[in-house]
Formats: sequence, structure tokens, C-alpha cells
Amino acid sequence: MPRRPQPRRRTGADGTWFEEHLLPAQPRYVGLARALLRVTALAAGFTEAQAFDVGVAMSEAYTNVILHANTPWITLRYAVQPHGITIEVEDDGEGFDIAILDHSYRPEAGVGRGMHLIRSLMDTVECHSSPMGTLVRMARLRGGRVREGRSWNVAARPFRSIGHIRRTIDRYERDLALMLGDVEPIEGDLDDRAILERFAEAADKEGLVGDRKLRIKTLQATLEILKET
Repeated sequence: MPRRPQPRRRTGADGTWFEEHLLPAQPRYVGLARALLRVTALAAGFTEAQAFDVGVAMSEAYTNVILHANTPWITLRYAVQPHGITIEVEDDGEGFDIAILDHSYRPEAGVGRGMHLIRSLMDTVECHSSPMGTLVRMARLRGGRVREGRSWNVAARPFRSIGHIRRTIDRYERDLALMLGDVEPIEGDLDDRAILERFAEAADKEGLVGDRKLRIKTLQATLEILKET
């Protein structure tokens, strides 16, 4: 059985805490992400119904990454604060035109359902997107009344931290080494297992290796720029 991913977790003196998970962008991991969030929400004092709501919203954002971002990894962050909980779903895919988030939900067209659900279930929602990836940040207040159809708060400014970029580079360098056979996979490691499964199923293995090399170079260049600012 794969081991449960260990979160990077920081706890504050006031009882707040923050945890981060890196999970594969594959449908079978949506349930795991939702289970991790449920535990966090219940521990933070939310009811089962509230934990269910935030889980649905996070799952919709996670699924959007799987369907549209063309990336193998998703970073999840859960931050418990005195007023509620903030959730971030981040990917390093190709990004998209955030103008589409202003479009009204039309059930007859069969599109936009996920965005509509997230807006309906959460108190605030932000979306940041660029050619380097997308970040959806959503918050649910304790006991707050959620209003249907709330607008997205969208922005295209840079949002990545230096620490996150470094961790992503480390992960991609390990992916590359695994695909090239330079290192052995760690038994039960979800990250190692996910990239090796994807590599085995890839029709264009050279293309996947080239993609990793390009992403590493791009992130390294971005890191150098951020260091200079």
C-alpha cells in the first residue's frame, strides 16, 4: 500500500496551523486530498456539513487541474486561522485566460459547473494564473453565511514563493532521475510511484523527459530573477 503523504505542517501559538501536500494530478488522488482536508476541517472545529462543503469546493478545483492544466502535480495548502480556513490549490501548468471566470454559469451549456460550485460553497475565492501555472485560493469563515454566485477575485500577478519554486525544482529533478534510471524509487513513495506510472504509460517518453528538463530550466531562471528583486 502507498504510504500516506506526510504534510509540511507549521503550528502557531494561537492554535492556527498550516499544512502543505504535493499530490499527483490523477483522479484517484482526489479522494485522498478530500480526506486530508476533512480531517483538518474537523480538527479546526468545523461541522461535518461544513467540512463536506469545503471538500467539494477543493475537489472541484483539483479536478479542474487534472482536466485542463496538463501537469502531473498539484500542491494543496490548508491554513487554519481564527476566523476560518483557507485552501490553496496550485499547479504549474500552462495557465489560462482568467477572463472566462467572469462568464455566467449556464447549465444548458454543460460548462462552468465547477467554478459555480466553488463560488457557491466558499466565502471568498481568488484565482491567479500565468504561463507558469494557476493558483486558486478559497476561504470559508466559521459560521459565515455563504452567498450564492459570488464573483471571483482574479489577478495575474506573480504568486510563487522562492521556497515553493525550490521544492518544485527538487521534485522535478528527482522525476528526471527516476525516468532516466539514475536513482531507484523509494518503496511506497506516492510521488515516485506516480511519475514512474506516468512514464510507463507515456506514448512519447522522450517528450516527457524533455518536458521535465524544460520545466527545471524555466523554474531555475525564475528563481534567479526572484532572488535579484
